Amino acid sequence: MGWRKPGRRWQRTLFPWLEKWGLKACPSDPCVFIRNETVPTPTGPREDTLIVGCYVDDLFILYNSSDEHSLYHRFTSDLQQRWSVEDEGEVSDLLNVEIHRVDGGVELRQTSYIEKLASQWLPDGIPSCIHVNSSPHSESLPDLVLQALSCVEPVNPELLQRYQSLVGSLLYAATSTRPDIAYAVGMLCRAMSKPTPDLFDAGLRVVAYLSHHKYIGLRYEKDQKPLSGMSDADWAVKHSTSGYVFSMSKAAISWGSKKQTSVALSSCEAEIVAASEAGKEAVHMSRLATELKLHDGSPIDLHMDNRAGIDVALSLIHI
Repeated sequence: MGWRKPGRRWQRTLFPWLEKWGLKACPSDPCVFIRNETVPTPTGPREDTLIVGCYVDDLFILYNSSDEHSLYHRFTSDLQQRWSVEDEGEVSDLLNVEIHRVDGGVELRQTSYIEKLASQWLPDGIPSCIHVNSSPHSESLPDLVLQALSCVEPVNPELLQRYQSLVGSLLYAATSTRPDIAYAVGMLCRAMSKPTPDLFDAGLRVVAYLSHHKYIGLRYEKDQKPLSGMSDADWAVKHSTSGYVFSMSKAAISWGSKKQTSVALSSCEAEIVAASEAGKEAVHMSRLATELKLHDGSPIDLHMDNRAGIDVALSLIHI
């Protein structure tokens, strides 16, 4: 069984070495390590910061200086002495996420990944019925999901395999750089075990939308505004959908669109459930950002657009 867990075995070797070197694991994410230190230089002492993110055997390193006196230089030198590693230089692509440096900021996109999706699922090109200004989904998507879940006929095995492969591919884009398709993909995921041809076509519509707008991404720029979030919910189907997004440096850094586990009896209840899920994410994001010295630890503003939900959240007397 040991051969099935090479990542875990490697982690047990790497993480203790990183901690021994002086990097401290973030309690909110044990795969992220940070070290702050005042280093001596010919021009005087300087504050240096080193952040190392680990994904299996890939290390993503952030630093503010790279000269011979820096933490980065010492770390990479010691790392190369300990293991046979390859420095790929300035990162431009990480796990199918393209990283572009632009004037005053950084952009994250998945253009190549989307092009591969389009060539795989729309080999004959985008259907003429799907216009460039179409949204990722139609208004009938929730109804199509309900129809699929209530269907008692056996599922076509070939359709099931193709549908799960399609939605899984879309899910990676939705969770990496494209919050604009999070709702559509979340709805498609509800029928992962009982797809219909109509739902498969709805998935192809999302692919077409991405292909039309493949250059859209997340652009981060230096900004003085603090970390903040928004939550919302729809009350249009049996199980409502919770949605939230948190922004920092002028772009989204965390988002989600999930089916609520309980049945809300009113739009107010649906909004409260969504705000509760967003509140959990706010606590996590605040802790992680504080540990990385990107946030001062103060409470995060969470915005809602439902008056009744806001009143209940501010005063339990309404319950």
